[in-house]
Amino acid sequence: MSSVSRLIARTALTALLCAGLASAGWAGNGTHSTVYKWVDAHGVIHYSDQPHANATKLSIRGAQTYAPPPPPPADFGAAQTPERTHSRHAYSSCEVVEPHDQQMLMNVYRATALVSTQPGLRPGNRVQLFLDGRRMPGAGPAFTFPVVRGQHSVSAVVVNGYGQILCETQTVTFYVHQPSIQNPHNPVHPH
Repeated sequence: MSSVSRLIARTALTALLCAGLASAGWAGNGTHSTVYKWVDAHGVIHYSDQPHANATKLSIRGAQTYAPPPPPPADFGAAQTPERTHSRHAYSSCEVVEPHDQQMLMNVYRATALVSTQPGLRPGNRVQLFLDGRRMPGAGPAFTFPVVRGQHSVSAVVVNGYGQILCETQTVTFYVHQPSIQNPHNPVHPH
């Protein structure tokens, strides 16, 4: 057996011994345990908890362990961070107040959505608006965006600094009527 192989074998045996001692309940109890070490005729080092001829007696102290402290109570973090002081029901209501449900917007190419919350929007919270299911850029409560003719839907959520939804609006459907580009009286695209 080469010296490298013996070194690997010794390291593996030492690791196995430590693992065995830890699993035997000696780890972390602060007590000392007796282990016997000897070298056989081939130069291999052996460890055992039983005495052996020509063995050296070793005193092994229990392995050092770590136990994390218990987690703080659930409301401990809430007292530290203002965003967490408000529950999911922090707002008694939130709604899209503009456009109105089933409203027809005539000859417009941009629309504005306004979201109202009761009570008012708290610091650290923001409004996220969804137009036809896609999130619009901005943090509200007012959003202006381009529109094309046809039916559209808008909804919003109020979220805290952690992205948790605090309030969710009903979906509002509105319609955009724009003059046809084929209309000879179209002020945007005159013929």
